[in-house]
Amino acid sequence: MIKDLLLPREKFADIRSLYGLSPFTFEIENEEQVLFYFGANHSKDSANPQYVMLREYWKRFLSVTENRERIVLVEGGSRHVEKDEETAIRRGCEAGFITLLASRENVVATSPDLSLEELAEKFPDISKEEVLLLRFIDRADSFQRNKSQELFEDIIEAWFKDLRRLDMWKDIETTLPNLKEIYKKVIGRDFDLQESMNNLANPNRTGTRINEISSVLTDARDVNIVSVIEGYWKEGMSVFAVFGSGHLVIQRPALEKLLV
Repeated sequence: MIKDLLLPREKFADIRSLYGLSPFTFEIENEEQVLFYFGANHSKDSANPQYVMLREYWKRFLSVTENRERIVLVEGGSRHVEKDEETAIRRGCEAGFITLLASRENVVATSPDLSLEELAEKFPDISKEEVLLLRFIDRADSFQRNKSQELFEDIIEAWFKDLRRLDMWKDIETTLPNLKEIYKKVIGRDFDLQESMNNLANPNRTGTRINEISSVLTDARDVNIVSVIEGYWKEGMSVFAVFGSGHLVIQRPALEKLLV
């Protein structure tokens, strides 16, 4: 099973420390194809050094795979091709940026990631409220990391508008006051945007019910991503994968065993 080939999460901190600051990369190749894997930092700042690195890494991939079948895989769902790089980064971080670069070369960019709804269906023992809370905390974490100039309330309300279009959330009140109530019920204290949200949602940490849920759901995502990469590899395609650096660390042992 792919899950057994992933890096155990209890080893994550020690192995992750060997890589240094993100972004970082690794590659697998044979005589016919290559995997280029870019472990990103999810920055929405176009001046972040990762975008120079990603552009150069992409150029090298294009050179190595010229006249070969190739595909780009990104985290968090497929992205719309934006009108310019600044917009692509602001709206979709590295996934938006590489999607735009890929479109310029007529290379398909898609996502093997599991959606919020797919994850909820896979684990019926995890309540929908808990899944929703995890994603809420993820968004709060992104707000903190990117030091957004927008109001947190505006960002969350835009997210709620998207959720309200989906049937599975019809029976949950998708409002900030209600999410704060769920947060207090599950975490055991009031929501505080000054507290590190990453500590709560990190799948490689322990201490809260949300850490536990994040670990289970992120394992499912990593298994699916590795499975899809393996599938394209077996079809003879070269793969350019762009995911958060933590996914690279967890997935690498499995990919190095499966892509032969």
